[in-house]
Parts: sequence; C-alpha cells; structure tokens
Amino acid sequence: MATIYLVRHGQASLGMSNYDALSVTGVEQSALLGRELLRRNLQFDKIICGAMQRHRQTALHCLEAMQVKAEIIRDSAWNEFDHMDIISRYEPRYTDVQEIVKDIGAAENPRQKIMNTLVAAFSRWTEGKHDDYKETWTAFCQRVWRGMERLRQQLGHRQRALVFTSGGPACVIAGEILGLTPLKILELQLSLANAAICQFRNSSSGLQLVTFNDHAHFQGENKKLLTWQ
Repeated sequence: MATIYLVRHGQASLGMSNYDALSVTGVEQSALLGRELLRRNLQFDKIICGAMQRHRQTALHCLEAMQVKAEIIRDSAWNEFDHMDIISRYEPRYTDVQEIVKDIGAAENPRQKIMNTLVAAFSRWTEGKHDDYKETWTAFCQRVWRGMERLRQQLGHRQRALVFTSGGPACVIAGEILGLTPLKILELQLSLANAAICQFRNSSSGLQLVTFNDHAHFQGENKKLLTWQ
C-alpha cells in the first residue's frame, strides 16, 4: 500500500516583515529533517509542496540535505489557513498586528492571553455561524481533503509521497481520521513541531494514521532546534 508523509514547514519568521520566509532556525530544521530522511533511507516517488514560501524553502533545504534532485509539484491545496484573517474577524482591532502585541504585553499572563485569543478566534471560525471569512472552516477542510484525495489517486501500490505543508492541513487530516472536534484539532496543531513528520497509509479501506508529530530528529544535541511556531 502507498505511504504519504506530511511534513510541517520549518520555523517561519515570526515578528518579521515577511512571516512566510523561513527563519535561520527554520533553515537548520529543514536540513536536519533531510539528513534524518536520508538516514532512514527513505525514497519518494512524488514530492509536493504547498504554494507558500515557507513550504518551498523547507522542501529545497530538506531535499538538498537528502542529496536528492527531484521535481517538486506545487499544489495550493496544502496551504495553511489565513490565521490573521481569522483573528481579525474575532477582534477587528487585530487587523493591526501592533494591537495584538500591545494586548499581549499588557496581559498579566501573556501566554494565557495568546491561548485565549486563539481559542476564541478559532471557535468563531469553526462554529459555522459566520461567513465573513476569506475562507470558511468548511471550505478549508474541503480544500485540504481534495488535495489529499488527488494525491491518493496518483499513487501506485507501495509508492511513497512526501508533502511539505503546514500544521493546519496535517491536523485536519489526522483529526478527521481520529474523529476529533475542531477545537481538539487546534490542540493537535499547537503541539505539532516545526519540521515534524506525520505518516499516513493509503489502504483499500481508507486513509490510516500511522505516526503523528514525529520529531525524534530534534533530540539530544539537536534539542535546541525544537520549535512550534
């Protein structure tokens, strides 16, 4: 049966003018991932990445470390949802990122403030009562699954695919298989490390989750490279 490996991108440039670009740490994570896949002697019949800059950069640095030259197929179905649109629909002031920074800085517990905001914004998005988003929750899930179904149909028996994507698509697919609620899917996403691997098996009975959030390559001397943003 075919196997599909979904990889979350390396660390993005949080707080910089172009968030979508990998940070220096993100580049290191991507190369380390490539060395780990090389160590495991994994070879792939199809390599895909989302249309975001951080997806392609992760793919390029990973494949270079794997010593692989292969066609990278771009598919925007694997793009992340627009988190700023979701947050600003919940709190219109947050259209200005500095307003978010100011509120977090003024909070007694900044980390809790971030979590409360994310949960409230995500809940509004997923409850299905509002259609003022660039992409609704339902549309996002349908887009991701179209990408997965397209890939499943393209893979032959025993073939392997490597997909460079974001936490949202990987967790939507895992969450659907496990029967999780949207908020539980958000919890999954918050736990998914940068450059972590999620492995799925494409069997005759459907898609099966084999491993989730495999980031063993960030243990030991590489522990300093472990991030979640």
